[in-house]
Amino acid sequence: MSQKLKYISRIKDEFDTVICGVNGVIMRGSQIDAAALGALIKMYQSGKRVMLSSNLSLRVGELFGLLKSAGVPMNIFCAMITAGEIAHFYLQNASSLGRCYYNMTSLPSKMMFGLNYQETRLLDKAHFVLAETVAEGINVEAQMPVLEQALRRGLPLVCVGNNTSVVSDNGQICAGAGALAEQYALLGGKVLSFGKPDVRIAAYLTENIADFQRSRCLVIGDGMATDMRLGYNFKAQTLLLTSGVHQFSADLGTQINELQANYGLHVDYYAETLQW
Repeated sequence: MSQKLKYISRIKDEFDTVICGVNGVIMRGSQIDAAALGALIKMYQSGKRVMLSSNLSLRVGELFGLLKSAGVPMNIFCAMITAGEIAHFYLQNASSLGRCYYNMTSLPSKMMFGLNYQETRLLDKAHFVLAETVAEGINVEAQMPVLEQALRRGLPLVCVGNNTSVVSDNGQICAGAGALAEQYALLGGKVLSFGKPDVRIAAYLTENIADFQRSRCLVIGDGMATDMRLGYNFKAQTLLLTSGVHQFSADLGTQINELQANYGLHVDYYAETLQW
């Protein structure tokens, strides 16, 4: 049975390593959650290894700069990875996708900077379609004609960040790139996805820890399909934050049980927010 927590300090002796999400955990849109940041600082001060894993399309350097400029003491993190960094590395070495892409978001892709690819606004010129999880979210319905046209042309969809939902800058829940990828897969399209819950992310973050034990690793996040699936598949402990994308109501226990049944996985702990 999942255990409800108010303060993570109550279980601090149960873990040595923390893999923490970013959006919906320490950030609410573009705002830093002071209590969550304080909890991570306390973990670091208690000798815990704290790591970040984000499904945003930012590269690691961008995420580092964003958090640092918001006043986050970056020395508390021993490692971090983003979906954008993983996708950038893959595309740097990919040879079969072609070199022209159609960007489904409104802004130029910073993740593609430095790569030998060309953006086109014409689908009939594109070799693949790019969908990135961005903080402001994506209008899936408006993009359905694009997906249908891409399917007719047999274009693969590169999904950077598997989140079907994200917490936007104004605190609203909106669609992420994973929602586009989900619809494209349902239409019969080919999808290449990067980000959580790929278990290799957790393996990458922890591979240089000599005394690492998965049973003493805690994965913290607000998404069942991404964060909790990652922790479950990695055989780590899991903490689901209920103030994020799932929009819980008062009866948390019942909803946690329903989510576990729907997703076919177990959550060890749940809390409304991350507090020490």
